[in-house]
Amino acid sequence: GYTDNVVDLMVGKLNRLPVETQKALQQLACLGNSAEFAMLRMVYQDSDEEMHGQLWEAVRAGLIFRSEDSYRFLHDRVQEAAYSLIPRELRAETHLRIGMLLAAHTPPEKLEEGIFEIVNQLNRGSHLITSTEERERVAELNFIAGRRAKASTAYASALKYLAAGRALLTEETWDHNYELIFSIEFDTAECELLTADMVVAEKRLSMLVGRAKTKHDVAIVTRLRLTLYTTLDRNDRAVEVCLEYLRRGGTDWSPHPTSDEAQREYDRIWSQVGSRLIEDLIDLPLMTNPDVLDVLDVLTEVVAPALFSDENLCALVICRMVNLSLEYGNSNGSCFAYVWFAIIAGPHFGNYKDGFRFGRLGYDLVEKRGLKRFQARIYMSFGNIVLPWTRHVKTGRDLVHRAFDAAYRVGDLTFAAYCRNHLITNFLAAGDPLAEVQREAEDGLEFARKIRFGLVSDQITTHLGLIRTLRGLTPKFGCFDDDGFDEGRFEHHLSTEPVIEVKWRWYSIRKLQARFFAGDYASAVAAASTAQRMLWTSLSQFETAEFHSYGALSHAASWDSASSEQRQQHFDALAAHHKQLEIWAEQCPENFENRAALTGAEIARIEGRDFEAMRLYEQAIRSAHANGFVHNEALANEVAARFYAARGFEQIAQLYLRNARRCYMMWGADGKVRQLDQRHPHLGKDEPARGP
Repeated sequence: GYTDNVVDLMVGKLNRLPVETQKALQQLACLGNSAEFAMLRMVYQDSDEEMHGQLWEAVRAGLIFRSEDSYRFLHDRVQEAAYSLIPRELRAETHLRIGMLLAAHTPPEKLEEGIFEIVNQLNRGSHLITSTEERERVAELNFIAGRRAKASTAYASALKYLAAGRALLTEETWDHNYELIFSIEFDTAECELLTADMVVAEKRLSMLVGRAKTKHDVAIVTRLRLTLYTTLDRNDRAVEVCLEYLRRGGTDWSPHPTSDEAQREYDRIWSQVGSRLIEDLIDLPLMTNPDVLDVLDVLTEVVAPALFSDENLCALVICRMVNLSLEYGNSNGSCFAYVWFAIIAGPHFGNYKDGFRFGRLGYDLVEKRGLKRFQARIYMSFGNIVLPWTRHVKTGRDLVHRAFDAAYRVGDLTFAAYCRNHLITNFLAAGDPLAEVQREAEDGLEFARKIRFGLVSDQITTHLGLIRTLRGLTPKFGCFDDDGFDEGRFEHHLSTEPVIEVKWRWYSIRKLQARFFAGDYASAVAAASTAQRMLWTSLSQFETAEFHSYGALSHAASWDSASSEQRQQHFDALAAHHKQLEIWAEQCPENFENRAALTGAEIARIEGRDFEAMRLYEQAIRSAHANGFVHNEALANEVAARFYAARGFEQIAQLYLRNARRCYMMWGADGKVRQLDQRHPHLGKDEPARGP
């Protein structure tokens, strides 16, 4: 609040102060706009009386203020003027001297607390250091500062300190101070990854593979490389890196193992469990073997790339992680292994019940034994990939929210992005209002693009295509094309990606849904066929349920106008979808009874069992309503309306259509409501239905 002329007046007083006071102000100015007495004492190295005496004249002149424990400059310009009194050629030397004094007089237990003040002084004069020992000491202090900045997610600042530390070291440091230079290089690569500087991070990590001297260092570099390649959607390269690492330890796996190899590893789990209850495995001792801990860490990172590369490899990786845990004890990696075993046990080995028990075991280990390192991954996987097959789909939503917070807090940006994607999957599965889901999807897409995670960006883009067309925000209902999206261009993009299966699967399922809602059953069946070929990439993702539900309904709708040969193909596909939905309905009626009943009704309709069809349509509607699935309630009403209309029960069909329209409006599917109004103009009117 001081005017410029008052500040200029204060600055003018500087040159009229005693020489000792001017020198004292120069030291204070080097420390910043203010400094506590304790820090000043380190710098001055004089008695308290001399220090305060030298600064008293500046206090009296109104240039600085003295409080109970510190001095503060009146104004930034006064500090700048005091600093300018130091000859330019002596400033670096002054900062270096102050930094050395601060470092020497700071107790070890308080070093991290004051590390930034120390290195900020040292780095302004570090080029003057000639001693190798002192250069490495200052590099170590910069490493401490960088590590602390990284821990507080200040990655850009961390990179600055790590670069300053690395600049003080030479190639010879690899020989006589390996731990320091490796640690600086590794943390630098991690911060580069966290700031999405992928090219530089990849180059640095490739260098570190050759430099690493210990098994542990090889493992942590491998783990970070896997994170990098996962983020870059280079899953094939991630698998190669993992298999190279395993070969160093004597395990030689193929990138495409046989189903027998996966089955043998699965069977070994049960031979190790023996007569014990799965729940009792929570009391296994904690793993202490450092080499096995490293292997588990690496395998944890390769699960996602393996999932998108080869289903047998994914099963083999997860089963090996479980077996290592059963053999050597529980660890952070074991929690992840148990939860992911739940994800593959049902669809891959047909053991849904025991799979869920293992999943609960992994979750309980985090909650009850404090193994929280992979907390975010456990919460996300258990909440949105395991729980929906046995509990209402909304049950695990809070866990996914908590997973995002935990992942973001520790800098696990890959899984933070996965969490954003899984939340959108959950909202769509639960039938949340589409306007709210769209906002979540747009925020998630912005996050994924910011960290340059192409896989998640494409997945959320696919979700948005479905959401926007359902809301009537695309020119043609059921088609994703609009000003910001071109289906043909996006499909070309997917076809040219190095790993296309999982992206094609997500896109094809959402396209299947959109085309079905639009009544374009031929395109819906074609999309289902594409998704079927790639379904192995995500057997336990909830989109698999969407595939079976909408695939079944598309085949059933196509049956009516098909030739006799085609009818049999459509019916066989419908029956296969229905069989899977019935299996899930037994495990979790809340989520799947309505879906299984609706497809069962369509089978009964085709087979001419009209009364059974009517009963099942009603069951689907009641179940969807009871469990809060307004979108599935709308769908069941619409399909039932078609059934009654085809049999001449027009007034009953109108009743079901009105209910469908009301539910679609509650969902926010304005595009679907508009389509119904165009096909049935009377629906939008408030006339009560006539007749019984």
